[in-house]
Amino acid sequence: MTHITHAGATRAGIEIVFAASGAHVFTHAWLRDHCACAQCRHPDTQQRLLDTFALPQDLRVAALELGEDGRMLMLTWPDGHVSHYAAAELTASLQPVGLLTSEISTWNDAEISADFPQVNYDALMGDDLMLESYLEKIERFGFCFVEETPATPEATKAVATRISYIRKTIFGGYWDFTANMEHKDTAYTTLAIGPHTDGTYSFDAPGYQMFHCLAFDGVGGENVFVDGFRIAEIMARETPELYRVLTEIDVPGQYIDHEKGIHLMARRPLLREDVTGRLAQVSFNNLDRAPFALEPARMALFQEAYATFARHANDRALQYRRRLAPGSLVLFDNWRLLHARDAYSGYRRLAGAYLNKEDVESRLRVLRLKKAQHAA
Repeated sequence: MTHITHAGATRAGIEIVFAASGAHVFTHAWLRDHCACAQCRHPDTQQRLLDTFALPQDLRVAALELGEDGRMLMLTWPDGHVSHYAAAELTASLQPVGLLTSEISTWNDAEISADFPQVNYDALMGDDLMLESYLEKIERFGFCFVEETPATPEATKAVATRISYIRKTIFGGYWDFTANMEHKDTAYTTLAIGPHTDGTYSFDAPGYQMFHCLAFDGVGGENVFVDGFRIAEIMARETPELYRVLTEIDVPGQYIDHEKGIHLMARRPLLREDVTGRLAQVSFNNLDRAPFALEPARMALFQEAYATFARHANDRALQYRRRLAPGSLVLFDNWRLLHARDAYSGYRRLAGAYLNKEDVESRLRVLRLKKAQHAA
């Protein structure tokens, strides 16, 4: 249990010493702005009611007290207002905003085959603890299969909406298609598709993607999944200069279908880091890469780095391969995993959907909160 061992006023603010993580100074203005009482924060909407910008510049506390064995800090302000702060909430505010806490385990083929992430359809649909476990497996490994899923559109949609609402894109919301060239994309053919992420042409690429093969009668068509975060680890260790290049240079992507009035374009680094320096997103699709040029030396370095990433993505030792079959549904993190498909002949019917990154993470946060409240 998080608790405070000492708290005292300084010129800069209130210095708080946490038993597990050491000291941090919170400014007076920050503490007053984050009072969670019903006068300062709406109890239902959790939106701030306090006028942040009306706080005095020389704000100080009138009194300070620790309670509940250091689990609670109470501050009294000059106007008599009393604010209560849970030690756990104060420490949580020091973490990167929105960062989930599950352990991330990168993998190659041998490792993921030995500890394969999967759950049962009926258990997932009927038990919130199983749903939490499912989403945590996806957070840890980047994907998880749902086995014994009925091979119907209804069951496929049910898994998606068990988590969140389905994201609508130029391909629709829920999609269910064969190799019919309904859209100008290689996925709508029987051709091989190399390792890639979807939506490099979107400002906000889909966070998660779901596949469920409803029918297959043919030859070939093996599916491939590659952990882009493992590739990044390898490059950071073996070719750090090339890794850094891929975090610095924006790569443009585009989707063109002028007959439908569509020309999407976006750009971001192949390896996008967040403000803490943690890898947040892999964005790689050579088929959709738009033309761009740099000065020659920089361009040559980028091309070497880009080719190195592609070489790792096509390394069979890093690829988990299986042909999707009716009854085996997969949801995977499109900001982390690359996916691919071998060429095939015959009939193949694939269903699926996109889910937003923030919606899936929201679902997991709420499930964790409910479990913690139940345990308390």
